[in-house]
Amino acid sequence: MRIESKKIMCAVDFSDFSNIVLTYGRSLASEYGSTLCLCHILSETHMVSSIGHSYIHYPDIQTGRVESAREMLGKMAEKLDVECEVIVSSGHIADEINQIVQKNNIDMVIAATHGGSGIKRFLIGSVTDRLVKILKCPLLVLHAKEKHLTSVVAENIKLKRILVGCDFSSDSSLAFDYALSLAQEFQTQLYLAHVIRPTEQIELPASDYIKIQGGEYTNWTRSEYLELKKKAADEDLKTKKTLFSRLERQLSSLVPEESRNWCTPITTLLEGQPYKELVSYAEQKEIDMIVLGVHGHSLLERFTVGSTTDRVISRASCPVLVVRQIS
Repeated sequence: MRIESKKIMCAVDFSDFSNIVLTYGRSLASEYGSTLCLCHILSETHMVSSIGHSYIHYPDIQTGRVESAREMLGKMAEKLDVECEVIVSSGHIADEINQIVQKNNIDMVIAATHGGSGIKRFLIGSVTDRLVKILKCPLLVLHAKEKHLTSVVAENIKLKRILVGCDFSSDSSLAFDYALSLAQEFQTQLYLAHVIRPTEQIELPASDYIKIQGGEYTNWTRSEYLELKKKAADEDLKTKKTLFSRLERQLSSLVPEESRNWCTPITTLLEGQPYKELVSYAEQKEIDMIVLGVHGHSLLERFTVGSTTDRVISRASCPVLVVRQIS
């Protein structure tokens, strides 16, 4: 299944990491034959009094900033071998990007994040956090780290391994479609992972095992108790193996038969906290991109627990593509 991405937008903040954003943008635009939109959002300029009230707005200053930003984006566009559009606007960055996406029918947004965690993330938030919540098109999040500093826009990105998290929901099905499309465009190895959350193991004392079996067991020996405990453990293992076998078949069945001509998927089942297992597996296999679907979460749950997608974005060392099922 080939997913069309006619317009891809790079959110450019003119930081030292802008070139890595442009590298991914140019590579994806080249593969899909897309128009690349270079976008920069300006914060509004106000003169503020000594008591903190805004009393003068200088439109001339803002106009100059817009022209300067357009000129800088224009110079960037000249160095890219793809069709480019330049967009400069002002306001709240994430909300403004969302409006531009809707107005211009953008199919994918690429942005870099500087990270953050805990209470600071909740109280202040980041542009990326906000975009994950509100964007209806896919969002490719790149991590702004020292190793990504570059003075030039690279010719192309090297995608060899793509990992998609599958929980068999409609969101993860869409994520799989995008992962499969990217794997086909870049001729990469495709990894499919499902994470099984751990269940609490309960150790029952001998008296409880006896109650479960029923009958008179006043003269039980320790060996008889251990044999019963082993039997219970064997039943659990048998059930677990059956579950794993079914999940492996379900993962494998996600890949269409026609795609198997060029794609030999690698499926894996992991046990533990989803975000930890996905990040760890990605590092172990040297994954170049993780693709995840977005699930809805209440504000309280996001604050106290956080979503798998949020945590993978903040902890993964590789780019994360986030997709959302449009209702």
